[in-house]
Amino acid sequence: MSKIKTTFSIGLLIALLPSHLSAFGVILQYQGEVDNREAYFADVRVIKNRTPPNQIMGPTEIREIDVTAVYENPNKPEFVHTKLQFECPNSYSMNMETHQITENKQKVKSVDSVKFRIGENSYKLRRSDLKAEPIPVSDWKTSDAPMLLKAGTIACNDIEFDKALHAAIKSKDFDFDGFGKRISKLGLPSDLPLIGQTLSPEFLDFAWDQLWWDKVSAGKRPDPSGKWAKVPTKEEKEAAIKKLQAQYDAVQPQIEAAKKSLLSEITKAQTQRKADIETAKNGSKHPDGSKMNKYEAKLANVFHGQTEQQVVEYMGNPQFNQAGDTRFLRYTQTWEKQGVTVYGSQGVIGGDAGGYAECFAEFSLKQDAQGVWRVDDILVRSDYEGIGSREVRLLCNDIVRGK
Repeated sequence: MSKIKTTFSIGLLIALLPSHLSAFGVILQYQGEVDNREAYFADVRVIKNRTPPNQIMGPTEIREIDVTAVYENPNKPEFVHTKLQFECPNSYSMNMETHQITENKQKVKSVDSVKFRIGENSYKLRRSDLKAEPIPVSDWKTSDAPMLLKAGTIACNDIEFDKALHAAIKSKDFDFDGFGKRISKLGLPSDLPLIGQTLSPEFLDFAWDQLWWDKVSAGKRPDPSGKWAKVPTKEEKEAAIKKLQAQYDAVQPQIEAAKKSLLSEITKAQTQRKADIETAKNGSKHPDGSKMNKYEAKLANVFHGQTEQQVVEYMGNPQFNQAGDTRFLRYTQTWEKQGVTVYGSQGVIGGDAGGYAECFAEFSLKQDAQGVWRVDDILVRSDYEGIGSREVRLLCNDIVRGK
């Protein structure tokens, strides 16, 4: 049996991306022979920092990326969702008393091996009954597996990867060539396939709809549970709806509390709205002449021209990066709620919607004539998925308030 080629053309995947790119996933690895093929996907929207507080700004940090493996083999799970954590060398470390920055001479972009472990909340979806089964946290290990090398490179260079993504977004278009050139500097393949799916159930559907459609069309998709081909009965539909209603009722108190909190925040914000609008209209601009949003303008009014130490003292310990003659201090706030998915005939039939939201503020600093690093520009950006839309503004408000 011949081995399946594992190369992809980005051009072939353009049609699979949504017209408005608000979510990103990548295909890390595609391998194996027919009947035993595997596809590894990563959600690259948010790379989490799992560094213990006492190790912040030390020589190493812990980064976590969500990776999903989808299997064709009937003896393996439908998919395995892992929270992969990598030990990454910090490009720079900071003396927490003096805020002095020191470059790490051992910093790397791509690597020959990675140190990793499986983090909390990892799980697999059993093929036999489509039930989720937790995967325990693993010990730290070292590996040179290609999939792990690529996942580790993205996780350990998350700011650079994020910049490559956003630099490639041109209005309604995406600059695939430019994106490929930027990520190749990190040691990643320039044709790393980028897709619009980000969640494990979406990756599962993508694998069977786009990669292994021949099996589906021939009626040979492994289906020991019988739920992919079976038409649900009226009783099963009612049971699924009843289960979803129970889940909804269980979280209703938290939803009501969140609504009250949100209303309170909106009431407070109304008194500042006019001032915010005027600031955005008449206030600061970026060095390229474009207008700042209200969050950027607020921060610029306080920090433009201020020193690096003053930023750190007010905002707290940042994610740090430096490129050429510019330093970047990034502060990120995230929110996440795990969704509940119910599977049935032909895939997903319902669930309790989850979501995520993030907001980051990035300070760009340049040296003055005396060599002191001072704030030259400020960028505030946000993104969300699902029900995270209602959390974005709260996160950005938290960013502006500092530590």
